[in-house]
Amino acid sequence: MQIKYSFLCEAANITRTGNLNVLGIFDNINTRQFPCVHPHCVYIARIAFHRSEVGRHPFRITFIDDDGNQVIPPLCGEISASVNNMTANIMMNIFNIKFPHPGEYHIDLTINNQHICTDTIHLVQKPPK
Repeated sequence: MQIKYSFLCEAANITRTGNLNVLGIFDNINTRQFPCVHPHCVYIARIAFHRSEVGRHPFRITFIDDDGNQVIPPLCGEISASVNNMTANIMMNIFNIKFPHPGEYHIDLTINNQHICTDTIHLVQKPPK
């Protein structure tokens, strides 16, 4: 299996024909105070499978800070690859993420208990006006 892309965005949907629509990809959040809450975002990933990987594949998404503390509980699900469709999308809405402090936060994707990728989000404290 191969990750085609993985990111956080403000909004996304998948059309009936399988097209992915994405709005506002980001990897940086600016805020004036901590802790802060980001009200909504969407995690997106696209995975391409080899023909030998047809079947169901459990996945897990973890969101942690630099110290390894969970920011949200793990998000789990399952994706499938078939002979007719060797790619799969993961699209997870995430609500009210509380970030306790500035710094880097990491989103890890594992499939079949194998680490596939990590995305990093930077939380930056901006001075008050």
